[in-house]
Amino acid sequence: MVVDCIFCKIIKGEIPCTKIYEDSKTFAFLDIGPATPRGGHILVIPKNHYELITDLKDSDLIALTKTVKKISEALLQYGEGLNIIQNNKKVAGQFVPHLHFHLIPRFENDGFIIDRWSSNKYKEGEIDKIAGKIKSLLK
Repeated sequence: MVVDCIFCKIIKGEIPCTKIYEDSKTFAFLDIGPATPRGGHILVIPKNHYELITDLKDSDLIALTKTVKKISEALLQYGEGLNIIQNNKKVAGQFVPHLHFHLIPRFENDGFIIDRWSSNKYKEGEIDKIAGKIKSLLK
């Protein structure tokens, strides 16, 4: 646990939340600012403090994935669809530096728009160069 982390404080009960689920490794609660007017937007977090998905121990990753799946099954009954979003680092939209998944139930015409990106094209030979670079970084 990190002393000044808002999510660590929520887990410890220092900051109130509307808890949806908890087990020995994970914690899930309603986001106080849901992405859609019908609500149900849930944050799923590991109890151990990690900033990035790459920081997770495998055992915590397995537990977190199981919790995301469990809650997703419920949200797919609550809503008409579901977005699962996980951001890493501020430039990618991570504003709380404690790993978390957003599970956002979706409804027809709910007004929520995920940033749509425009497709780009690789220059000739660039795709193989970039693939080679990424492959060389795999551990």
